[in-house]
Amino acid sequence: GRRAGSLPFGEDLLRCPRYQSFTKWYKEARSIPAGRRASAAAALCPIDLVNDSEDLGPHWFFPSTSKTSPESKDIIVAMLNPDPAERLEIQQVLIHPWIQLRTQ
Repeated sequence: GRRAGSLPFGEDLLRCPRYQSFTKWYKEARSIPAGRRASAAAALCPIDLVNDSEDLGPHWFFPSTSKTSPESKDIIVAMLNPDPAERLEIQQVLIHPWIQLRTQ
């Protein structure tokens, strides 16, 4: 059986260059004191397009031609946080700005 806390795809994911790049970007983004990646709760604040654009994912994560909204990029990146302790919980996902925009 699978051990608690282990990934079902384990070593393959850890060797994936994109995963390694994303994890490196996330670590750097998390170190920005007032940034959206500083904590799970920070991702629940309204997005400031002037100051938060670098926190919405690495430049290669979303194609430049994408019509993806800043709020949708933010929720995707927040849910993919490599650190499970800082990843959004379902209660936080439900109050994220992207969900709130769609339920008003």
